[in-house]
Order: sequence, then structure tokens, then C-alpha cells
Amino acid sequence: MTDKISGILRTAGLAACILCIVYMLYFAVSQRAVASLEASGKRTLEIGMMAVTEGEVARAGDGCTVIRYYHEWDGTEYKRVWRSVRADLPEHARMPVIYSLGMGAGSCLVVGFYRKPMQILGVAGAVLLLLGVAMNFRKKGMEKWQEER
Repeated sequence: MTDKISGILRTAGLAACILCIVYMLYFAVSQRAVASLEASGKRTLEIGMMAVTEGEVARAGDGCTVIRYYHEWDGTEYKRVWRSVRADLPEHARMPVIYSLGMGAGSCLVVGFYRKPMQILGVAGAVLLLLGVAMNFRKKGMEKWQEER
């Protein structure tokens, strides 16, 4: 039974850690793309079917967060509204925005919006992984101790 629980904990912890790592890599690559975008003087950077641009927090209050960003399709500024207020996003903060070129307005992903929850998930995954490994080593140590008796 301990093997099964240990395996589940290790698998869940590893999955959470990998998810956090992938998100943090996505965050770093997006930040770098925006830095190269600022250096080139363009408003958007197209990468295949995706476009990267810089957005701005237009309003972070009244129970919602509004991000304004430039859309390459028609050259217009669009807004993305979230029905929650993010305390770590002050008004007029600038952040990378990624959207698909085939999607309509308002269907963007703000890079860094889920950064803190993903970091918490990564820490929880590391704890689960370490707990599963410790359980596995403890079981093996108990088996070795019983063989010696």
C-alpha cells in the first residue's frame, strides 16, 4: 500500500513541478520577445500563428482587471477583462500579451497573470515529490531492517 501512495505522490509532484517549469519558461521567453520587440521599434512580433505585443493594465479595480493591447489584425487597441482584481498588477503596469492571429479580439493570454499561483503549485509539487521519495526510502529501510532481524 505504501508503494502505491508513494508512487502517486511522486507522480503528482513531478507533474506539478513540470507544469510550473513549462510556465516559467513560457514567461521567460515572452519577456525576452517583448525586450526584442522594444529594441526593434515594432508594435507586435509574429512567431508562427502567434503574436506577441506589450499590453498595459488600464484598470485594476471595481472587481475586475482590464488589460489594453494592440491587435495586429486591424491595428486597433483591444481590451481583455478579467472578473477578478489582481493586487500584484498595479494600474499602468506593462506586461507581455500573446494572442493567436486567427482568434478574435479579447482572446489573449497575459503573460505573468498566473505567475504566483504557478509558483505555489511548483512548491506544492516539490513537497509532494520529496514526501513520496521519503516514503519510498523509509519503506526500503524498514524492509532492510526486517531482513537483518
